[in-house]
Amino acid sequence: MSGQLPLESSEATAIGGPPDTVDPRGLLKHLAPVKVPVPAGSATRRLPGHDGPSRRARLLPLGAGLLASLLLFAATTYLVLGRGTGLLDWTVLTEVVGHRQDVLNGPVRHLTHASQTPLLIGAALLALWPAWRDRSWWPLVLVGAASGLALVVATAAKHLADRSRPPAKLWEVQEDGFCYPSRHTVIATAVLLVLAYVFAVRMASRAARILLWTGTAVLCLLAGAGRVYLGVHWPTDVLAGLALGAAVPLLVVMVHALADPRRSRRSSG
Repeated sequence: MSGQLPLESSEATAIGGPPDTVDPRGLLKHLAPVKVPVPAGSATRRLPGHDGPSRRARLLPLGAGLLASLLLFAATTYLVLGRGTGLLDWTVLTEVVGHRQDVLNGPVRHLTHASQTPLLIGAALLALWPAWRDRSWWPLVLVGAASGLALVVATAAKHLADRSRPPAKLWEVQEDGFCYPSRHTVIATAVLLVLAYVFAVRMASRAARILLWTGTAVLCLLAGAGRVYLGVHWPTDVLAGLALGAAVPLLVVMVHALADPRRSRRSSG
């Protein structure tokens, strides 16, 4: 018919040709929908709770760290309560106590005192700044949850282990109760690590985050070493305290990430 444009052979075959000569390529070309422009950012939008590999990538290091911390605590507990670590503990403790210096005794006493109630109060005050900036209660909730959980699990573990402290003649400060694990170390480690997390996820500089985590790790080690220096804990008490103290914030952060993945994604961005 005049006035009509001729179709290509493949297209004519697809539309009007015999059934045994249909070309699917021509048919799909005519039936394909028109492409609609996608608004910026819509292509990466996912349904709530469907974060794909990125969410698994964030949770995997947390889960691995939590598992490693719990395994270290379990192994130390087995050695202390099952096999006995008297020779190792006694050797290290007497070596440390034998090299105590009067000039350090006062600062270490203040450090170990500050690792409980003053640290808890200070951490809550510091968490107020990111809470105010983000208009969110989550920084305070994370710090409060880690602090409370650390206190509960450390106290429960002490009573279950029922381990006696080193001889009182080695003490530089007065203490009472059981010693395994070191509750000062558990609380200090948990609070310092969760506080570092609250600030680290808001830092754009990788160097600043590395500096923050390094300083936090040093403070955790000092808080534990101070208890051995003062003669009120065996070295394995502190090792178990570091492991348990690290497990607490890892668990809290994992629960937070699972409960509100979108908020966790914004925080880690």
